[in-house]
Amino acid sequence: MQRSHCLAVLTALVLLTASGVSAQTLQEGPPPQHRLVYRNLLVARLNPLGLLDEARLSYRYRLYRSESLALRDNFVSVGLAPGLSPAFGRLGVVVEFQPLSILQLWGMYEFVGNFGTFRQFQSFPSPRSNFSDTELYARDELPAGDARRPYANSGTQLTLGATLQLKLGPVVARSLFRLVRPDMSMREGDRVFYDIYYDVLAPNRGWYFVNDADVLYQTGRGLTVGLRWASSHAFYTPGHFSPGEPQENLNTTHRLGPVVAYTFAERDGARFNSPTVLLMVNWWLAHRYRTGADSSAFFPYLALGFSFSGDLLPVPPPAER
Repeated sequence: MQRSHCLAVLTALVLLTASGVSAQTLQEGPPPQHRLVYRNLLVARLNPLGLLDEARLSYRYRLYRSESLALRDNFVSVGLAPGLSPAFGRLGVVVEFQPLSILQLWGMYEFVGNFGTFRQFQSFPSPRSNFSDTELYARDELPAGDARRPYANSGTQLTLGATLQLKLGPVVARSLFRLVRPDMSMREGDRVFYDIYYDVLAPNRGWYFVNDADVLYQTGRGLTVGLRWASSHAFYTPGHFSPGEPQENLNTTHRLGPVVAYTFAERDGARFNSPTVLLMVNWWLAHRYRTGADSSAFFPYLALGFSFSGDLLPVPPPAER
């Protein structure tokens, strides 16, 4: 009973002192009634290899005015979410609902085009198919006309997300959960495809989830350090497997490792705000091919990114919002 009471007190303290840890949260006072905001992220990664620039442009409407840190960053928003890499392009329509500073619910519907370059797009008949890096490279080397080569295609994707973020002093806990349903045009006989964005063997016209959970320490001088635990799981149906084969899911993933970020400057209402460099080094704890079967478990997931954000409408002083 005493332990439960302590946990309840801690939870209450977190909620009472919660403030947005997003770079788009205003530091002084509640947001204005109307806001037009953007953010951009450029990231390069290794294991798996990737390069991506993605952005989001959103109109936000404040739901209610509050001075409470736990309540004041509230809004409903609608916007566009373009993304571009050497392998694919995406354009999404996104709707966000944030009733509290600590909780955001959102949905995005994207139109996706894969260029057939950089070993993408590749599809397979079953979740038990080999989608290792070695196999992906080998398929890319097949002669023109071979049906197993990567190919260009298009489709749509629905993503439902929830972000929970809590702050107690300099310590931040955050979870970004996404539930994804792709609907891609694919080669006849194939039921799954390799999604390079999430590093998942995705069930076509089925669901999978990915989650990034962070525990971070903010120094107050622009430096943030912490740990990230990333995981994914696909919900394959019997129709995604080849007839007669075992229907065991072999493709759940987990990775864990440090995150370091440095933000150069933050200023409420700036058009170019919170330029941040990010380095992530995670080791694969569970992956069908990245824990020794195809690449060494000592070879980490590496990501280097640069992000920035801003307000495109003037932000009034706190007393006028």
